[in-house]
Amino acid sequence: MRILYGVCAWGLGHATRSLPILRRLVADHEVLVYSDGAALAYLRRELGGRAAFLPATVPYPNIFSGSALALRFFALAPRLVGAMRAEYRETQRLVAAHRVDRVVSDSRWGVSAPRVPSLFISHHLKQLAPPRLRAAERLTEWVTWRAIHPRYRRILVPDVSEDGGLSGRLAHELHCYAPSQLVYLGLLSDLTPGPGQRPASDAGASLDTLVVLGGPEPSRSRLEARLLPDLARLPGRTVVLRGLPAGDGPPWPTGGVEALSHASRDERDRLFGAARVIVGRSGYSTLMDVAQVGARALLVPMRGQTEQEYLAVRLARKGLVHAVAERDVDLARDVPLARTRRGLDGFVHPGTDAAARAVAEILA
Repeated sequence: MRILYGVCAWGLGHATRSLPILRRLVADHEVLVYSDGAALAYLRRELGGRAAFLPATVPYPNIFSGSALALRFFALAPRLVGAMRAEYRETQRLVAAHRVDRVVSDSRWGVSAPRVPSLFISHHLKQLAPPRLRAAERLTEWVTWRAIHPRYRRILVPDVSEDGGLSGRLAHELHCYAPSQLVYLGLLSDLTPGPGQRPASDAGASLDTLVVLGGPEPSRSRLEARLLPDLARLPGRTVVLRGLPAGDGPPWPTGGVEALSHASRDERDRLFGAARVIVGRSGYSTLMDVAQVGARALLVPMRGQTEQEYLAVRLARKGLVHAVAERDVDLARDVPLARTRRGLDGFVHPGTDAAARAVAEILA
């Protein structure tokens, strides 16, 4: 089959979680990857000549350049809608020009085609409301459902179906979606856990702290600058993954701490598998990677990003992770606290293959 696969480019999370699906698809099918920015650079690097790459000509406006995310979202809503409409028109041209058989969209809302089976990948099926306005979530769910369900044959949810999963209310406690349209895949991660289980005491870990930076700019750079003064104070070995797949960031200023602009798949496997504590944003793809290796984590949600704040607070209240606001983070204090939490073990069920299930749904 010839498959058009769109990937949202707000940060690297959508690209990293789609990679295990794309790796399977390119083995037997012709895949056209449609994205932009750092996400497209990352996918080019990982897939190379096994896929074709179509740069999106109408990138979505960046709503993450300030702390007042909700205000920026509403201010930029007309531009967002315009970009999605332009993207939809571009998708129709691409489907016709390349004779596409399937369309897959990882959270690019304009990527669908009425005459071609289309599938949507998302864990974010409604916008969360504050506790006093919880009833408003039914409205936000209805708005999201109304925009998605007529255009996609299936909605593929990268989460487990039971007990609220990893995503909580973002993809559970739903009222509008028909169960037949939702497919809970399990967690999607491009990491491959090493043989055996992580030791309960972490005594066998050879890496004390792994700092994983990512997300859209300027959030990525802001967290890097916030953590830099504390890194040298951490005991043992610390490694920083800077989240710069194009290698275009400023020089690393801290000589005493290892840093990689980007890591290969094998390097990521080794680093995630060895780390006693992983420090990073509470973006959903990062959480899936942490859960894949069953690690302990210190989460620093993006300021004003409701989804990340909700996920960090939810998991911290369960005693699984330690979470702290960006303005308050102190690595020397918070990393040892993270080591006392239970970690994100138990979300990945043995014998399940979320990527294989996604591929089966795409090709059906």
